[in-house]
Amino acid sequence: MNRKIIILLSLISTSFLFAQSLEGTITDKDSKPAGEIEVVLTKDNAKFSAITDDKGTFKIPLKEQGNYLLEIIKDGVKTSSDTITVKGNERKDHQIKEAPIQEQKIEGVTVTAKKKLFERKVDRLVFNVENSVASQGIDAIEALAKTPMVKTSDDAISIAGKSNVAVMINDRLLNLNGQELINYLKTLRSDDILKIEVITTPPAKYEAEGKSGLINIILKKSANLDWNGSIQTSGNYFWGKPTVSSRGGATFNYQGEKLSLSTNLSAGDNFWQYDTYNYLKSTVNSDYWNRDSDNLNNYKYTSGNIKSEYKINDKNLVGINYNYSHSNPLEKGKSNSVRANSDGILNILSDFSNRNSRDVHNASAFYEVKLDSAGGKLNLTANLMINNSNAKNLSNTVTSETISTMANPISKYRIYSGQADFEKTFAKIKTEAGLKYTRIKNNSEFNFFTIENNQYNLNPARTNTFLYNEQNYAAYVSTNFKISEKWDAKAGLRYEYTTLEGISMNDNLSNQIKYGKFFPTAYLSYKPNENHAFSLNYSRRISRPYFGNLNPFKYYTSEYEYNTGNPYLLPSFSDIFEFGYVLKNSFNVTLYYNKNKNNWDRIQMVDGNVKYSIVKNFYDENQAGINISYNYNKLKWLESSIFMNGYYTQSKSYDPLVLPAPAGYSANFNLDNSFFLNKEKTVTLLLGLWSSLPNRNGNTYYYSSASLYTGMKLSLMNKKLLLNVYLNDILNTNREKGIEYYPSYNVDYQYKGITRNVHLSLTYKFGNNDVKGATKQIKFEESNRAGGSGN
Repeated sequence: MNRKIIILLSLISTSFLFAQSLEGTITDKDSKPAGEIEVVLTKDNAKFSAITDDKGTFKIPLKEQGNYLLEIIKDGVKTSSDTITVKGNERKDHQIKEAPIQEQKIEGVTVTAKKKLFERKVDRLVFNVENSVASQGIDAIEALAKTPMVKTSDDAISIAGKSNVAVMINDRLLNLNGQELINYLKTLRSDDILKIEVITTPPAKYEAEGKSGLINIILKKSANLDWNGSIQTSGNYFWGKPTVSSRGGATFNYQGEKLSLSTNLSAGDNFWQYDTYNYLKSTVNSDYWNRDSDNLNNYKYTSGNIKSEYKINDKNLVGINYNYSHSNPLEKGKSNSVRANSDGILNILSDFSNRNSRDVHNASAFYEVKLDSAGGKLNLTANLMINNSNAKNLSNTVTSETISTMANPISKYRIYSGQADFEKTFAKIKTEAGLKYTRIKNNSEFNFFTIENNQYNLNPARTNTFLYNEQNYAAYVSTNFKISEKWDAKAGLRYEYTTLEGISMNDNLSNQIKYGKFFPTAYLSYKPNENHAFSLNYSRRISRPYFGNLNPFKYYTSEYEYNTGNPYLLPSFSDIFEFGYVLKNSFNVTLYYNKNKNNWDRIQMVDGNVKYSIVKNFYDENQAGINISYNYNKLKWLESSIFMNGYYTQSKSYDPLVLPAPAGYSANFNLDNSFFLNKEKTVTLLLGLWSSLPNRNGNTYYYSSASLYTGMKLSLMNKKLLLNVYLNDILNTNREKGIEYYPSYNVDYQYKGITRNVHLSLTYKFGNNDVKGATKQIKFEESNRAGGSGN
């Protein structure tokens, strides 16, 4: 009885305390009831709220009368804001607007309009990572894999099937490549990434090198003064193999009023095994040369990075960036070759064991000064890259006798660069201009020994010293201006002058090349409204050969087979045209046409009883296609992204020793699904597929390939502990298989690695997660050309 009296008194007192209220009905743009909509009323330091029911109705009791700020929030997005006066019991109905409004602060709490998932800028496609729930709680490599047109693997990043993509962070290029680049990006968390920009036709301010484009990762910024850190570990278990790959790392970020600091350390032991076959068969007689091999790679590495920025004042900023990596890869393999020609049939057994030691230093420094409040600034940058490599490669060739050899390739290359970049807005026209100088120096020694009675005897005929020097001078100017509210335009011109010299001491070969080229860029975009965006782009690009491919020394894999470079290799040029369309910030279509001249690739040749491969310029290529990407996130429990690339390729060989692959159509397809298994979206089931239809490039026809994966992603302890588990290539269908065409023979080949594996990663974050530390990176595009230099 006493309990009933207490409840009755409470209701009576509450009715006096909340003698006024606001009620109403919320409808969507189609005038249908809108459920699960948050209605917020704010007055002074007090805030009251309610959630609409299935009929769209709500009621909010209030303590006092007066003026209130009314806000309507759908799925965390503020759709409207209004000031109302409450006197007693008021009623207010509301229809949700289609587009959210801009950011506004309430009682120290920021309600931010949900950003578009995709945006078409005048010269790039933008993927807003922070708006993708499926892209949270993973590393930067995994986030790139969810980005339209981008594909990642354990050792490469590509855009729409094109490899050798350069990666920037906050508009400054990472001076890393290959495995070092992948390892560094694995230390970045997607939670710290604001957006990823895919630039398929880079503007004039960037190097004209590379026809694949650029990826720009923009990190979030914060004014919080604090620190944070994280530790990560991951591993791969390979089906039916006795070993695993593992990786561990740690990061630390500090942000002060003047000084910002970021550092990371990582170490790994990557295991990789693959089988290959290479079957050369004559089309004019019964000759053939077949080779089967089994290979094992064990890539051990340690690496570290430190970035520091110091804010001298509001206008001046200085910073340094240093990366170091040490790797000690081991490569082992066995092969069985059968050669049949007019001399009869010869069985060739060979094995090799290559141990390398490689140290890479990258150092950069920059000074940035703000010239005005409109974004004008001057950047001065200096870069240095040092790579020292020393290998010991043992091999045996068995026919009627056994021949044992040892090769000792030593490589020391240096890259120096300095540049100045200027930005200024004149009468609403943003202007960029800059100068750059780069010097590349590579001294390579290749010492070859025959082993007899455990004695290493130098073979002068196969020993060589290669000296390479290259200098590049560049200047550019670019303008970006708004024609009207709906039209934007950008145009630029870059000029690069190159001098290079390659000297092969043993072969007594010397080659000097000098050339200067203009590289224009042009962009036009039209945005009639929020639902549609159009763009038209043009860019001219150059692809310079890796300087390792210029070295003519002969690297013997057996006494009858070797690989060599070409000191007379020339750069190739590309003209790229694109027309893009984005519908409602989620559906993207790009039509493109690429005209490529003087392309180079590695080809296989037979000279009597010897087979070798060499890099040559031998073909022109035209390619036209369409990219389509779509992201679906309208359901609370599902986020899906689809990417398709269909294209037609035609190659023409101007070398009589090489035939082009037949022209034809091809396509790539990627599907990525994230199923959220709880309301908080902290438990996610992953399911994805990528596939590639038969395609061609130069003189090679590639067969189809595909890979299916699934996994689980867990976010625990208020998103501080992240656990990811993936099962990759479930059906074991990921492989590279193709055929090369020549006038008198064809070569069938296949490369199959241990792609079916279980991947487990664990990350724990501590400290203030809003602190980003030093986020600037330095332009250093030339470092990417060292990636193909091998030893």
